[in-house]
Amino acid sequence: MLTHDLDFGELLAVSGAMLPSVITFRLRNMRPDNVLRHLRLVLELYAVDLEVGAFVTVTEGYARIRVLPL
Repeated sequence: MLTHDLDFGELLAVSGAMLPSVITFRLRNMRPDNVLRHLRLVLELYAVDLEVGAFVTVTEGYARIRVLPL
């Protein structure tokens, strides 16, 4: 699941769920080409974690990953 809703992480944490994996974008530039560039990098770096359940927060400077459940 892809989102830029900052409250979604809280809902995921409360649920205790293992899936779905969620990628939250906190980018200043939310133009599709910029989001896609960041998404490709996250999928390349964290594919294994995303398959088993992870919450990833993406900004221009970094990607923070937390394995589910939170």
